[in-house]
Amino acid sequence: MDRGFVFRLINSYMEKFKPGDSRILQEYKFAFLEIICSHEHYVAFNLPIQHTRLSPKNRSPDFLQEFCLSEDFRRHHFIVALLLQEIKMSLSEIPHIRKIAVGTLRDLLAKHELDDRYQKNGQMNRIALIYVPWLGVVLENLSRFHVSTSSSDKLDSDGCCASNGSAINRMSMSSSRLHSMSQRITICADSKDSPIHLRHSTFFDAIAGQSIVNGYSSMSIESDISTISCDNQSNASLETTIVRETRDETKNGVEMRRSHKRGVSVSQSAHLHRYDKLPASEARDILVVFLFVVKYLGESQLISWWHKCADVDVVSFFSVLQMCLYYFKYAGARNVVVVKPPNERCWETSSKGRTAAKAHTLPARMNPSDIAHDNTSTLIIHARDNRDSLINSENELLKKQQAILEQHLANEVGLIALDCMGLYCMHFRNNLLANEGDNATMRKIFDIYLTFIQIGQSESLFKHVFAGMRAFVNNYSIVLFKGNAVLCGRLCYELLKCCNSRLPSVRQESCAILYLLMRSNFEFTGRKSLIRVHLQIIISVSQMLSVVGLNNAKFQESLSLINSFATSDKAMKGTGFPVEVKDLTKRVRTVLMATAQMREHHHDPEMLVDLQHSLANGYASTPELRHTWLETMTRQHVRDGNYSEAACCQLHMAALMAEYLKLKNVQGWGAEAFNKISSNISKDERGLKLDIGVQDIQYTEYMLLEQLENCVDYIVRSERYELLGELYRLIVPMYEKKRNYEYIKICYQTLAQNYGKVIDVIKSGKRLLGRFYKVTFYGHVYFEEENGIEYVYKEPKVTSLSEIAGRLEKQYGDKFGTDAVKIIHDSSPVVQNELDQKFAYIQVTHVTPYFEKSDLEERQTEFEENHDISCFMFETPFTKDGKAQGNPDEQWKRRTIITTEYSFPYVKKRIRVVSKRTIELSPIEVAIDEMQTRVSELEEVVFTEPTDAKKLQLRLQGSVCVQVNAGPLAYASAFLDPAIVDTYPEDKVEELKDVYREFMKICYSALQVNSKIISPELQQYQDVLRQNYKKLSASLSTLFGESLWPHDETGSFKRNSTAVFSVISGTSHNSSTV
Repeated sequence: MDRGFVFRLINSYMEKFKPGDSRILQEYKFAFLEIICSHEHYVAFNLPIQHTRLSPKNRSPDFLQEFCLSEDFRRHHFIVALLLQEIKMSLSEIPHIRKIAVGTLRDLLAKHELDDRYQKNGQMNRIALIYVPWLGVVLENLSRFHVSTSSSDKLDSDGCCASNGSAINRMSMSSSRLHSMSQRITICADSKDSPIHLRHSTFFDAIAGQSIVNGYSSMSIESDISTISCDNQSNASLETTIVRETRDETKNGVEMRRSHKRGVSVSQSAHLHRYDKLPASEARDILVVFLFVVKYLGESQLISWWHKCADVDVVSFFSVLQMCLYYFKYAGARNVVVVKPPNERCWETSSKGRTAAKAHTLPARMNPSDIAHDNTSTLIIHARDNRDSLINSENELLKKQQAILEQHLANEVGLIALDCMGLYCMHFRNNLLANEGDNATMRKIFDIYLTFIQIGQSESLFKHVFAGMRAFVNNYSIVLFKGNAVLCGRLCYELLKCCNSRLPSVRQESCAILYLLMRSNFEFTGRKSLIRVHLQIIISVSQMLSVVGLNNAKFQESLSLINSFATSDKAMKGTGFPVEVKDLTKRVRTVLMATAQMREHHHDPEMLVDLQHSLANGYASTPELRHTWLETMTRQHVRDGNYSEAACCQLHMAALMAEYLKLKNVQGWGAEAFNKISSNISKDERGLKLDIGVQDIQYTEYMLLEQLENCVDYIVRSERYELLGELYRLIVPMYEKKRNYEYIKICYQTLAQNYGKVIDVIKSGKRLLGRFYKVTFYGHVYFEEENGIEYVYKEPKVTSLSEIAGRLEKQYGDKFGTDAVKIIHDSSPVVQNELDQKFAYIQVTHVTPYFEKSDLEERQTEFEENHDISCFMFETPFTKDGKAQGNPDEQWKRRTIITTEYSFPYVKKRIRVVSKRTIELSPIEVAIDEMQTRVSELEEVVFTEPTDAKKLQLRLQGSVCVQVNAGPLAYASAFLDPAIVDTYPEDKVEELKDVYREFMKICYSALQVNSKIISPELQQYQDVLRQNYKKLSASLSTLFGESLWPHDETGSFKRNSTAVFSVISGTSHNSSTV
């Protein structure tokens, strides 16, 4: 029969179908294609033929035209081209049609693989070659694949996890970027000529072999055009490629109607790209076809395909392989779902339906009199139980078989990916080493190697994975040890996790690769050091501390194994390498010891941060390690809601980078530029030295700028908006240097927005920057080296004294026992010898910031009073006869001023007290201090807009109420009575009188403000306050011997210098104790 006639007939039928046809027509179309492709000579019809006169100017075959749905490909492989084109177009249809289309191709390839006629060497290679355009189809739809993390293992905080981690996100992001860079697959160039339709008679004649003169057509499957046989076949079961789900997806797709042209290039711009995500079952079917082609395609053809591809397409190709690892990941026998064939499910459903219908239509059956009803029902029940038991047994058997198939499939997918990566690394070394390995292809290859470890593999496949990684380390050491250290760090992180594996073989293999990394690094530096691997391993261990429990026998065994590798390596004898390895493993163990301490103090967030801070300080000369610990502390503070401390950690990280760049002469400023933000920063970060610890650091101006921008976010979250001005004085010049005016504009917009917030919080007075408490621990048996040590704790917002005391009591009660912890309710000095050693004592005292008069001129706002402060004070009342309280003329007060090692806020929320001094105030000085406090409180309310009416009235009521034994009149009667005034120092008497004069003026101003804002129904209350004020004024005028009633011109009160200091001074607040 004339093939050309048959092909023309097929084409005429296919032209009747259009995209967007009804569902039944689409089903008919693919049923028609399936019947055609089931022809016994289908493969022979589609085998490649040699180009003769059909090739212009008798040029050699253009492989590029054979690798996509080009005109040449359609001309020589009509049926398969027709099938691939229709399936490609169907990917824009509804899910049901997509599933039928891809299922047709999947089943066809399964038939090829199981066909006894094509089992000879090289035959499957010839078959795979005619399906190569499918690779381009998959790459076009790369953005539609989506790996869900719901079934994956839990991610860690740093983005590296025990299963798939942020590699999924990186892969998806990378794929999206690649797709946006090139929305058209470039494996086939657009034809400049108009498309030639498949129905052209010349093509059908050529396909039929009628117009070939002196030509040769290889129609035999044994005729292999591949010079290199495909030997990368897996031993896994071939049946695994046809075990697929048959569940229909929800039919929520939108039919897309568009013009349908056959014979156009796969990359023509008329093709409409879709970005909706494919369901997992469809994606697996598409990918299993992709893997079939890659598996059986000859090495020479695959290498040729890579040569013709653009770099972006090579990266996309390996991205698809990486997604295959996730889609075909073996999830365990428990998660295997047994899906029965559709015909079996339909039979069960219909049989049940028929039985139910029959039961409803038949009349009630009467049992014979000689058969007991109970016996009949028992037989029925037993029959049902037996049937259910058989079904369950069958399901269990199917589940085991399915699990075995899934295991084989996961292994085979892994082997295919490893073969591809090994082949590419062998033949494209220059491409991978471009830009010293800092290119997208190298990063993708590296990502896939790490993906193998992250998602977990079978023990047998792990051996091949580790072998591939050893080859990679040996051939591409320059990528790992020169330039950016990110790749080396990620590899160390994953290998260290494998060193903690439950499988001995995995631990041994990972130790061997880690040792190979160390040795390669040592050789790369000319046998001087292994600094990069040393740093990256310590950093990785530090990052893993909060995620993976490393301090166990398995990990310690792995460290010992690495040491034994070094001592038994004869080639390294006589070098410093064994000592370097021993030092590295010792440092790892040191970090693990610190981790054990952290775990011991997990109940104590302050102690935990202290330990992390001590580790960070231990790496002061190693910026990356210090950076790592500061980042860990940031996460801890954010988790606990301590945003001011988290912002400080980020600022210290930025200063660390700046100091490094300054020492490298990249820029002219370092940590000292942060002095106006916090005096702690330069104190901590200026100790950096350019020793061996910083040789491997890759900080740049861009990284510093990025870190400074991160600091902005943390400062805003901490509500310390005033710091942004100083921070942007560092950021804006860097943008000006780059002439990046768009970002300069954003900087000033951010500043304007946050300065607006400053105005708002000043007006509202609702910003709460924290409270401070002195905490002292007593009890050597319990607190050991912390016994008698004093700390100042910074607590968030308006944490009360009872709240922090209760928290500490519960915290240490959980550790030592509820009955063993006692809170000391007094701020007086504690005599330790008088304490019962059976108890753990905690003394908690409220403290307030303390400033000298010289400091008050610069600290005029609430923010300035609560930022960068290191001096605090608390007061303890006492009398000479031993009582705590007495009459005003007997009342003394002890003011204790303490200084902390660092100023608040800092990278940790508790700071040790380093010095202490006390001042005793005499009774008249106590009176002066108390009255100054009242003046300050009233001034704060009067001068704050909008006025807080409730607070104003409370302050007025407590100030103008005339009481002989309490309040302002009590102090005046005790010290300013003419009969006894001479017994007190004259300067103190005059100072007290001046305070009273200020007090009366501010009370008068407060009454005026209250009269303007008070509601009419409270006018009587205002009159009472005014009468009390008159009485107080009259009483004080008698004692002073002068009138204290304000004159009209003093109604609009203005503060003098004394009042200013009274408002700002933190010395006016009393101590609070439990």
